Amino acid sequence: MSLKKSMSQNMHNTKDKNATNTDITDDKRRFQRVSVLWSGEYADDQGADQQCVIFDISVNGVRAKFDETLEIGTQFVLKIAGGVQLLTEVVWSKGKTVGLRFSDNPDKLASIMAGVLPAKCLEYP
Repeated sequence: MSLKKSMSQNMHNTKDKNATNTDITDDKRRFQRVSVLWSGEYADDQGADQQCVIFDISVNGVRAKFDETLEIGTQFVLKIAGGVQLLTEVVWSKGKTVGLRFSDNPDKLASIMAGVLPAKCLEYP
């Protein structure tokens, strides 16, 4: 099965009726986000390839879990979707789970992700 097909099959809506105050909720977001279960890859400080798990994604960023803690402000290239490379910055951190913001503008990301994200995620204000 192709990575793109596998990723599409793993996506589902993110609305959670049991969300707590510590969760990041959709009502505070400018960009629609979908839950996914994707693998990602990045290079650590020594240049060694490391794996991560991506839990949700939008045209603005992702929520992912890493094997190590990452400081807010850390920038690196995240590889997803069979080789798509995106420059990211850590904007929040809770242990090994972090929020990454893409450095490219949402228009560019929408065109890159048009084949793997639902149309509702490609629309934004």
